[in-house]
Amino acid sequence: MKQQKRIFYGWWIVVGAFLLNFAGIGIIMNCYGIFIKPVVEALGFTRGGFTLYFSIAAISMMVTAPIIGKLLERHNIRLVMTICTAMMSASFALFSQCDKLWQFYVLSVFLGIGSAGSHIIPVSMMITNWFVKKRGLAMGIVFAATGIGGLIFNPLTNQIILDYGWSAAYLILGGIIGIATIPVALFIVRVHPREMGLQPYGAAGTESGEEDSTAEGLTASQSFRTATFWLLAIMILFIAVANMGVLHHIVPYLTDLGYSSTTAASLMSLHMGLLVIGKVCLGGLADRIGLSKSLIVCMVGLVASIGFLYNAQYFWVAVAFNIIFGFSISVRTVLPPLMTSVTLGQKHFGVIYGFLNIFTTLGTAVGVPLSGFIHDWTQSYNYAFALYMIIGVLAAAMGLIALARGRIQAPA
Repeated sequence: MKQQKRIFYGWWIVVGAFLLNFAGIGIIMNCYGIFIKPVVEALGFTRGGFTLYFSIAAISMMVTAPIIGKLLERHNIRLVMTICTAMMSASFALFSQCDKLWQFYVLSVFLGIGSAGSHIIPVSMMITNWFVKKRGLAMGIVFAATGIGGLIFNPLTNQIILDYGWSAAYLILGGIIGIATIPVALFIVRVHPREMGLQPYGAAGTESGEEDSTAEGLTASQSFRTATFWLLAIMILFIAVANMGVLHHIVPYLTDLGYSSTTAASLMSLHMGLLVIGKVCLGGLADRIGLSKSLIVCMVGLVASIGFLYNAQYFWVAVAFNIIFGFSISVRTVLPPLMTSVTLGQKHFGVIYGFLNIFTTLGTAVGVPLSGFIHDWTQSYNYAFALYMIIGVLAAAMGLIALARGRIQAPA
């Protein structure tokens, strides 16, 4: 009876993964735009030049992602993640001491390495390993943390910058990131249920202590030879370019239109609040109506919302954009790992998704500075927004084709 009433440890994995995403993505990635204007104006950088540090972090994460995926599968995940979370929080805090672009660029390399082993890859790996039933819901919950982080810390970061300056904001947030993530890495995370004598949630005999030593799916080398892998890669790349190209320029764009930084940050928080709802709902939606229909819903919303930005000088349009975009962009983090698991399997999920995550970070590396450079060249974001609407349509097509090719088919 006691064993039956015990909370399945997978839900503690969800709690820990929630905290990792809350800090690692919710603060570092989703509050990045708040820093652009204050730092650029204080240090005399261009928007393109400053936003390039985010690209360097993304490239660093991209290069190390496959290595991190292997380390997480083959070695003590707590040791690997403790090193990575400490590196991530320390490098972010040290941005507070930078006054030259090259200093931001150097630290961003370490930020990328630390991030690779702190959130997207290990979190996706753990959730897909620990859950069979309610996998979509669990994935939605842990990635909703990114929106909650942005919801809380966009206005808070803006206020810290107004009161104490951008340097203090980097230092304070770096400390919060460490407090939220390092204890999780040390005490909570586990790669597989079998480490605790369990099976995944929803599998036969979940808490019996029996384990299924076989994992369905393709090996990494088999996956790389399938069209499905590359279709998913292109989809992930395009979604990341569109998402990050818009996301981190929302606050600068709105302030360019005449909104105050406080109003822009508040609208960004609205966006993050809808992102929270979107991720939880999308996870459950994927469980109920399937991945293809869920993808269509999100991508239609994403493309339509970007179109709203052309009339964002009207407050109600800016509000509508943040609501629709916030809900729709949950597609970036919730669906790709679920689609990978369904089409390529669990056998080498960590390595495969580590390689696919290269395209997430490559899209991030391209999207953020691309918008900045387009603005520098044209004094407008209009061409960037048009580009992101086009590649959003292409991303939807790639994802639907990948899902239509069927479930875990090995190459000939």
